[in-house]
Amino acid sequence: MSWKTISNEAQAAVLAAIPTGWRLDVDKYRSLKDVTSVPSASGILTREQLKITELTVVEIVNRLESRELKAVQVLEAFAARAAIAHQLADGLQQAKELDEALDKGGKLKGPLHGVPIALKDSHEVEGHAATMGYVSRRNNIAKQDSALVATLRAAGGVFFCKTTMPQSGMALETVSNLWGRTTNPFNRDLGAGGSSGGDATLVALRGSPIAPSTDMGGSIRVPAAFNGLYGIRPTSDRIPKGGMQNTNTGNLTIKLSCGPVCHSLGDLELFTKVINAHPSNKYDVTSVPVPWRTLDYSDRKLTVGLLTWDGAVMPHPPVLRALAHSKQTLEKAGHEGKSTLAATGEPIIPAFADLLKVFNPRELSAAEALQLNLKTRALKEQFADAWNNTVGGSGRTIDALIAPPAPAVGYPHDFNIYWGYTSLFNLLDYPSVILPIANFKVDPQLDPVDEKYQPLETNPYDQPNHELYDPGLFANQPSTIQIVGRPFEDEETIQVSSILDTLFKAS
Repeated sequence: MSWKTISNEAQAAVLAAIPTGWRLDVDKYRSLKDVTSVPSASGILTREQLKITELTVVEIVNRLESRELKAVQVLEAFAARAAIAHQLADGLQQAKELDEALDKGGKLKGPLHGVPIALKDSHEVEGHAATMGYVSRRNNIAKQDSALVATLRAAGGVFFCKTTMPQSGMALETVSNLWGRTTNPFNRDLGAGGSSGGDATLVALRGSPIAPSTDMGGSIRVPAAFNGLYGIRPTSDRIPKGGMQNTNTGNLTIKLSCGPVCHSLGDLELFTKVINAHPSNKYDVTSVPVPWRTLDYSDRKLTVGLLTWDGAVMPHPPVLRALAHSKQTLEKAGHEGKSTLAATGEPIIPAFADLLKVFNPRELSAAEALQLNLKTRALKEQFADAWNNTVGGSGRTIDALIAPPAPAVGYPHDFNIYWGYTSLFNLLDYPSVILPIANFKVDPQLDPVDEKYQPLETNPYDQPNHELYDPGLFANQPSTIQIVGRPFEDEETIQVSSILDTLFKAS
């Protein structure tokens, strides 16, 4: 059987599984680029279901505990909004069991009791396929839950659908021969980001309240950024990865991480705490059982560094304006924002420039691999030294670093996207949060093309990225920033993000 036949059958099976009452007249919406209003305007969901699907994870759990909602109600609402029913039967049974246990006077099963969770197609769920976007893995049925799926199930999460990812997972756009292309709901001429573009698009359209995405080069953060969501790439070693599919499971130089994309920082913190601190993690050899710490930065005066340009690919004008807006917002509230390079006039460290060499794929000998590991350690030491040298008037180093998630707020399909602003922190294994900037959009008047900028000729990314920029193309895209902390300081990074999130919403 040819790959095209297998792909057509797989896609047809998904469409056939969608109940008639949940189907859209696709032709009616074909000309729309921004489809974010379609779920509420289609008439498929009831008023109650619309309200349910607008809730955060924290609100869902609270209303289930107070018996205002049933887990079955919640799952049916999100399943209808997702319009993906190929795993609905198993999910409904699980939701019914949770409701019955609570009705009999029991307690919540866990902190995610009854929360519908969509799963990227790299997560292994017993009895279901995990394809990673490969046609050849269409019938790759998992024999057991991965460690992370088991953790979420034990916490009360209800799985109801799988989401698309690009072939192999090593792309910042979500397209595969098996499932086709996933587009951006704000502008379907643009990509959803990758490799967790299926997660991000579904959550952006509120077809799921949350999804545990994976990240080895930017695959949580870029889709979260392009879809205006909160997201976190936690320190890799804190996350259980046993049984999770990966392009190269033997790669210890740049490790896979997993974290949520969602609609609020409260949901992000709850979910990250669950996958960091669940008791079962201590038995998974891929993670370090580090206890989760409860911090309070509400009275802290922050010192935050800003990385506006990595010396390789110049961000587009609205990305630079978003960084400047972040600095101004911090300073207006009495915090300090400073350029981490301009403060001393120091040159850009080699870690940035060397990223371009990382993406020169070829098979390495054992000796070359060992040398690469030594070089990675040297870069980590160099970056740590640079961070330590940011001690300012407060007597402390910077609390976090703000950087672009990508050089643009989105990209057309099949564009060769630069990974450097996210993959650097995979190489270093620094936790990174994506934070939407409330009420901030691309503005042709404020973000004109920079006619004076001369693209670098030292790499293949800068000139195409510069020539791409057109304010009109990105006018409807959300804007976000990336907040970076130090290894194993995920809690601190979330606290800094919380302060900025509050400031953005108040401005």
